[in-house]
Formats: sequence, C-alpha cells, structure tokens
Amino acid sequence: MYTTLSPCSMCTGAILLYKIPRVVIGENKNFVGGEKLLKEHGVEVRVIDDTECKELMARFIDEKPEVGKFHF
Repeated sequence: MYTTLSPCSMCTGAILLYKIPRVVIGENKNFVGGEKLLKEHGVEVRVIDDTECKELMARFIDEKPEVGKFHF
C-alpha cells in the first residue's frame, strides 16, 4: 500500500484487517499515525520522507485547520 502520509487509526485497522504486508509512506513529519502498531504486527513500514508530500500536508493543515490537525 502506498500513502502520502502516515496512516490514521482507521487506515491502520484496515491494513491489519486485510493483512497488507507492506506500507510505503510519503511523509510522517506533519502527522504520525499507527506506524508503531503496524510494525508490532509484522507489517513492513517504509517512510520515503518525500519533500513534496511534506509540503502538501503542511499546506493542507495550514489551509484547513479544522480538518487538517488530526486528533486520535
């Protein structure tokens, strides 16, 4: 599975439920989701730390603070 940001709680649950073996994350500086839980369940987690993904997520949080700041 490829994602621009660290997976939220719901996505983390879906990854585990459907036994997705590997997750490639574009960035996890603006938001860190369930990476630790995925690793604890044997999912291979790779963070690319992509500049464009970081900028995109930072801009989203700035422009939409009511939905851009995740509270899990």
